[in-house]
Amino acid sequence: MRAMAETLIFGGAALALHLVAWPADTPRGAESAGGGGADLVTMSAASAAVARAVAEWERPPAPAMDAPAAPAPPALPHSAAPSPIADTAPPRHAALPRSPTRPAALSPPPAIPKPPDRAPTARRVEAKPATPDTPRPPPRPARTPTKRNTDTPPPQAEPSPAPSRASAAQVARRAAGDGGTARGRAAPAQSATLSPARARNLMAEWGGQIRTRIARGVPRGAGSGTAVVRLTVSADGGLVAVGLAKSSGNPRIDALALQAVRRAGRFPAAPAQLGLSQQSFTLPVQSR
Repeated sequence: MRAMAETLIFGGAALALHLVAWPADTPRGAESAGGGGADLVTMSAASAAVARAVAEWERPPAPAMDAPAAPAPPALPHSAAPSPIADTAPPRHAALPRSPTRPAALSPPPAIPKPPDRAPTARRVEAKPATPDTPRPPPRPARTPTKRNTDTPPPQAEPSPAPSRASAAQVARRAAGDGGTARGRAAPAQSATLSPARARNLMAEWGGQIRTRIARGVPRGAGSGTAVVRLTVSADGGLVAVGLAKSSGNPRIDALALQAVRRAGRFPAAPAQLGLSQQSFTLPVQSR
């Protein structure tokens, strides 16, 4: 507390000393001008711009111009005044006739006379002529299964007639070798039941047998080469035709191949299941 009091006392004394030592501001007078500094205000003529501005300021405003009157709209043609609507009075309904207060007493209807009594008449019934009763058919007897008689012998085939002379001659001609046409016609029926795979196997076996027969007759030492020949063989193994399908490049080997086919003699017969009259083959003939 003592330190705070001393600080306030000494601080206030220092502030008072500084205020006393601060100089006060002295008022300054107005500076003189004009007339050698004798007058405080100097008067001079206004410039032309200032005079023009003053004249404009003092000039009264121009009166407002009246706006031109708007042109009158054109006169519309005079239309006839609508005719007054006549007042129509509501229609009056005609007066309905008044119903009588009470209906007049109805007179009773006249009595209808009764018809005279008639005696009852007997009704005639025409008798229908008697017709004889049609007899009904007797009931059918029930069918009983019949047993087959197994004791009866089977029917015997009738003996065929004796062959005539013409048929005997035909049999003799067929035995002599004139039945080729009949055999050729019956062949398709036998081959019809032959499967394609079985027919190919039979054809391959027949062609292999013919090739083996030709290879046996090829001479050795003529040179190395392969000639392709085309030959046609009948069903019984006979040679029908032969020719060169592809040359070996050596005329000697080609000639030996054709000669080997011709020297082979009769080839194996065709399988009966094929049913062929003749068949062509293309076979290679190799010479060593």
